Amino acid sequence: MSEFREKNIDEAFCRSCGNIIKKEAEICPKCGVRQLNSQGTTVSNNWLTLFLLCFFLGVFGAHRFYVGKIGSGIAMLLTFGGCGIWALVDLIIILIGNFKDEKGNIISKN
Repeated sequence: MSEFREKNIDEAFCRSCGNIIKKEAEICPKCGVRQLNSQGTTVSNNWLTLFLLCFFLGVFGAHRFYVGKIGSGIAMLLTFGGCGIWALVDLIIILIGNFKDEKGNIISKN
C-alpha cells in the first residue's frame, strides 16, 4: 500500500504520472518521462518572459541571455540583433513555440 505524503520544497510532481520527484530531476524515476525543465518553473512563465524580452529588448539579445545562450546574446548585442532581422526571426520562433534554451529544452506557451 502506498503512503500519501506532502511534497517538500525541493520536490515537484512528475508531469506525467504525478509521482513526487526532486525539482532538479530531468527524468522521472518511476515512469521515465523527461520533465519540462530542471529549475522547477513552469514553461508558460518562461515563455511570457522570453516573449516580452524579445519584443522590447530583442535587438540587444536580452532574450538569449535569459535562456543561457550567452555567445549568441553577445553577437546580437554587437550587431543590434542583426539590424533587427535576427531579433524578428527569434520573435517569430518564440511565437510559434520552437525556441530552445541552452540545454535544448523547447520553451513554448503550452
